[in-house]
Amino acid sequence: MKTPDKAGSGPRRSAGFTLVELMIVLAIIAIMSALAVPSFNRDNTGRESRDAASDLARELQKCRVEAVTTRLGIRAFVFSDRVELRPFLGGSTPGAAPVPPALTDPLLRAVPMPGSVAIAGMVAQGATAPSLGTVTPTAHADLDFTNQGSAQLVGQPVPTGATLLVQSLSLPSNAPDFDYRIDVTALTAFVSVRAN
Repeated sequence: MKTPDKAGSGPRRSAGFTLVELMIVLAIIAIMSALAVPSFNRDNTGRESRDAASDLARELQKCRVEAVTTRLGIRAFVFSDRVELRPFLGGSTPGAAPVPPALTDPLLRAVPMPGSVAIAGMVAQGATAPSLGTVTPTAHADLDFTNQGSAQLVGQPVPTGATLLVQSLSLPSNAPDFDYRIDVTALTAFVSVRAN
């Protein structure tokens, strides 16, 4: 025998979500994702400039070690989009001074900058930070690592260390990861990185 339904109650609703409820949840997720994307992009861009500065500092420190161990100096040709490293050539006669390399000499290795990161310039330590354009893809500044373990900014009185300024081209100038300074001391060629 069939039992009568209770008065006022209709068919039972099954457990689960309606299509409208699911669409509302998906819309909320989409809005939250759209709000978070700029933050993720800014973090990735900041990470790119920080990583580029750290990689360049590591390569410069490696130059110091190589110059001491091989007893050959290394010159860093600093362009805005890369740093080219070339060893000093030996003197033509025993005891003669080494000959500084030129851009036509064999390349030891190159350190490219990512597309959204550039080297703004290189100045003597303690000097005013360079503005963008001090070095370009064709104009360079030079830094020598000697076989005695020191560094010298070429064209400056001895001993003079250097500061390289690495900037992100896709971040505003007030962003925390906009620029980094790479300091190379003169007497020990110690390399350090810091946010500007």
